[in-house]
Amino acid sequence: MFKKLWSLCRIGISTELWPLSKSLLNLSRGDELTIGKAVEGILILGATGSGKSSGSGCAIAHSYLKAGFGGLVLVAKADERRLWEKYCNATGRAKDLIIFGPKNSSRFNFIDFELNRKGDGAGITENLVNLFSTVLEIAEKNGGSDRGEDSGYWRRANRQLVRNLLDLAIFATGKLSIPELYRLAISAPTSLQEVNSDAWKQRSFCFQCLTEADNRPKDIRQNRDFELVADYFFLEFPSLSERTRSVILSTFTSMIDVLNRGILSELFCTDATITPEAIAEGKIILIDLPVKEYADVGLIANIIWKYCFQRHIERRDVSKNSRPVFLWQDEGQLFTTSNDMQFQTTCRASRVATVILSQNISNFYAVLGEGQKGKAQADSLFGNLNLKIFHANGDSVTNEWAAALIGRCRQFVVNSSSNHQNSNWALALADMAPSQGSAGVSEIFEFEVQPAVFTQLRTGGVANNGQVDAVIFSNGARFKSTGRTYLNATFRQK
Repeated sequence: MFKKLWSLCRIGISTELWPLSKSLLNLSRGDELTIGKAVEGILILGATGSGKSSGSGCAIAHSYLKAGFGGLVLVAKADERRLWEKYCNATGRAKDLIIFGPKNSSRFNFIDFELNRKGDGAGITENLVNLFSTVLEIAEKNGGSDRGEDSGYWRRANRQLVRNLLDLAIFATGKLSIPELYRLAISAPTSLQEVNSDAWKQRSFCFQCLTEADNRPKDIRQNRDFELVADYFFLEFPSLSERTRSVILSTFTSMIDVLNRGILSELFCTDATITPEAIAEGKIILIDLPVKEYADVGLIANIIWKYCFQRHIERRDVSKNSRPVFLWQDEGQLFTTSNDMQFQTTCRASRVATVILSQNISNFYAVLGEGQKGKAQADSLFGNLNLKIFHANGDSVTNEWAAALIGRCRQFVVNSSSNHQNSNWALALADMAPSQGSAGVSEIFEFEVQPAVFTQLRTGGVANNGQVDAVIFSNGARFKSTGRTYLNATFRQK
């Protein structure tokens, strides 16, 4: 065996298990979905009942599992777990499937994971601040929170509080926990008079940590950072107006409260048994807290895993472990955050195959906010998902977007006309009257695929003999079977 591998290396043939050219799925005669194409990202759009999950979604999921991908599956609907158990059983990957949820034993302490992970950037406070900010972003969107023109200030002020709480906990105890962060926040001084109060000093957990942190040995950088923390809690925070301070504090405590109790506390605030590292080793982690069942609790759990996975997988050394991994998001609009746009621009180098399924693009515009900023964020995300699969859809916005994406081409239109000049209608009808006619060909640029085409695609089921039609668009490449950037494909439901 070793002699064979050495011979392959000498003649220049790659011995990599997952080369980017490796075929995963036949899309047509002559056209394949390769690992290289998969890690450029896939967007699947189709109306409810269009067959997007049972058609292209099922085929792609099976191809990833058969190829040995690791993966993270975010869960919106209650039947997602049964579906992926079926997928893994069919592809011989049942042993690699790890269910993360309240009915299973797996636990993930995300704070401890970020604080104590390997690598040069381990323990950086700002990484944890970004995680809390992402959770807060989701909570605000779900709750319809909008502070108008001042929203930028409140967001920065909340990040500042989180940053100082995290630093103080690390300086004082060398560890982080959700309950201690909560205790620090609610025991912080609320006025300059309280700062000088012996009664506050005796009962305040915040003051105890400030004292402990001050007494602990620190290097030059840590000493400088601690001075900023001390100034914040002794001067800046208590000097804020009561209304401003209460809004900042309640924003943080309301966010962290859900992590501090119940299911999320049990899943994320105890000893870890699983981390995103397992995905790079070939495990498939499914977050079994469906958003449709658990609402905000399920959404926060999915987002924590998604963010930690994204940050971890981008740090891995692909030269040492080139196994592709996937991030699967059915009802993807529910899990979309502002961090996704940045992640998708670079995740190809980390061999991450992002798959997002949804009904239409309007879902994303609605989630990311009104106005040009939300639309720009959504368009940025779509632009970095290079393979797009369109199933039957009645949403005109999506259909026109898909048609525009495929583009226009030069087309020739034949036109003709005739004019009878006799006032005798009897003769005219008998085609006996003299007439004038003209004919011509005009050149126009029109959609190669008309928007109406997407309303006529087959949706599977008994009526269609299990056949699901799709139009596949590939950015920057032509399909061999068509010579164009789009392809008509049919998937068979299993």
